[in-house]
Amino acid sequence: MVDYIECYPEYLKFERTIKIFIGILNFSFLRLNFLNGYEKYILSILQIYSLISSVYTFLYYERNIMLIGLNSMMIVAAIQIIAKTSTIATKSNQLNDLFLFIQEVHEVREIDYLTNSSRIHLTKVLRITKLVLRNFMIPVWCISAAALSSYFTYANVLILAVPEFGLESHSTSSTFLKHHIHQVSLIIQVAISMAFVDGILITFGLYFIAITNIFCCMIRCIHNTELYGITKYLVDIHQFHCKILKKYQMLNNIFGYVFTIQTATSVVFILFIFFLLGSKESLVFIPLSVTILTQFGALCIFGEFLFSKTGEFATELYLTKWYEFSVKEQKMLLMMMYIAKRPLALKAAGMYEINLFLFIQVIKAGVSFCAILYTLA
Repeated sequence: MVDYIECYPEYLKFERTIKIFIGILNFSFLRLNFLNGYEKYILSILQIYSLISSVYTFLYYERNIMLIGLNSMMIVAAIQIIAKTSTIATKSNQLNDLFLFIQEVHEVREIDYLTNSSRIHLTKVLRITKLVLRNFMIPVWCISAAALSSYFTYANVLILAVPEFGLESHSTSSTFLKHHIHQVSLIIQVAISMAFVDGILITFGLYFIAITNIFCCMIRCIHNTELYGITKYLVDIHQFHCKILKKYQMLNNIFGYVFTIQTATSVVFILFIFFLLGSKESLVFIPLSVTILTQFGALCIFGEFLFSKTGEFATELYLTKWYEFSVKEQKMLLMMMYIAKRPLALKAAGMYEINLFLFIQVIKAGVSFCAILYTLA
């Protein structure tokens, strides 16, 4: 029977919560058997309707620079959430594989030092993940939706009007209630969907950071394994390393398209958000700006950590006392160093590395674009 570290039962409760998020996004809780499994696309279809509504409003209603910015942000937000919800809907099996891998990392190991290291890292990441989701990410998205909905209704601003193709008049005065109920409903569902999907992404990102740290501890523990056997331990390290690389690749296959879309849309968000923060209604847009910067910043931090930490694997292996190993063990170590010499990296569209440098460049571009908008306003 496999033993698990103390925080494993608490992690399972948390995993069930994340799977509830996935179930809500897939509409699996409704058990609509007559749809033959296609109910998982309901939310994606609703997001596509949100995109149509925002594009319609942009084209058929008079817009000033501020409204152009708000409408553009809503359009790219709809594109982003379509990419995210469709990914969750189509990649459920791969997501379950990642959850099983995280469960496996919670197993008690034969070496006490490694068990203690796993316990420290996994307990810490569970606490941080809960803190980020419960006390920050989900509340801020909800506050952003409430602030925007209230402001748009009070100021009679439309960015998600009811599409009425073929009608000559698009006045908001006669259909105020219809348009604003429609708009508030779409804003709320977009915000909730964003909060759930970002919660899933942040969970996997933080746990993979913890797993990477555990692997580094395994490398440093090579010389504390006399009773366990160096050769057997090197085999275990190699197997775990291959598993990490495989799961990283799986994570990239699942969310690679999402990372690209999120990077591109976050650039548009940041280009306009500084202009909105400089307006008279800046207080309304503070929660939204915090959410946008956190969302993009978290992705860039994960990309930076992934590149820098996996780049240290080969160095950590070289810094062991490899010269005390047998020739067979040295060959095993050399093989692992060869595999680890190429760091992993998140890339947008397979070309642009997602890291802190990209985050700084986008912020600088946003400030410059803000100055241009103030000149035109």
